[in-house]
Formats: sequence, structure tokens, C-alpha cells
Amino acid sequence: MQIVHRTAFAVIAAAVTAGAFAPAAMAETAPIASNQRSAPIQAKGYEPGSVVYRGPCKGWMNTKKIKGRWYAQGLVYSSSAACWMKLERKHNGGSYEMISDYYYVHDGTQANTGWHYDHRGYKARVCIQLSTDSSWHCGKGI
Repeated sequence: MQIVHRTAFAVIAAAVTAGAFAPAAMAETAPIASNQRSAPIQAKGYEPGSVVYRGPCKGWMNTKKIKGRWYAQGLVYSSSAACWMKLERKHNGGSYEMISDYYYVHDGTQANTGWHYDHRGYKARVCIQLSTDSSWHCGKGI
């Protein structure tokens, strides 16, 4: 997957808002998960404390144990607007750093990151941004 850098992100977000990109073209610059659905699901491991809303966009995390270690997954759903999501993580009280690509959703679609290590000493959080916003809004670190 390709990471979209912040300057490219601003240009892409402006183009998306203006309607210059079709969803198929967006897959080249901002990954869209192949498992997008028309309604949000709440899988086993859903973390209600991680939920963040921004307009019609909702972001949250799932967690699960894999071979005795915890992992986190970020999810985003939009009922109507275009929005972005990323997953961040910090270690032992340090600063949050982005650990996933950017994910783009709109008009009833959903996307999710892969599973990222989130065991002892780590906290992960999901962050969302409307395509018309200039700042990210993040949920609680879990």
C-alpha cells in the first residue's frame, strides 16, 4: 500500500471534494479496503471507548489476541460525506505516530486497516477527518 503524504493529501482531498476523482481512481492514492460494506459492522472485539465522530463519519477500533498478543484494527464508516481515517499508536507514554495508510470512505462505505501490534506498553487510536476539515479528530487510545 502507498502512503499519501500530507501535501498530496490536501490536494487529493480538495479534488475529491470538487468531484474530480471517481472512487476507482482514489484506490491508487488512498487505499480503499476490498471489504467495504453498505452499513457498519461491529465485529467481536469492538472497543466502544475508541469511537470518534465527525459529522456523518464514525471511526472505531477492534482488538483481538493473536497467538497470545493483542492487536488493534481501525475502522471508519461514512453515511454520506467523504472522510479519511488513519490508525496511530504510541509506546510507553510517548507521542502518537501513524502506523497505517490513509483510508477514504464516502456515501455509505466502510474501510478498515489491517491488524497492528497493540500489546503491553502500546496504545492505539483511530483518527478521522472530513475531507472539508483541516484537522484530525482522534478517539481514545486503547
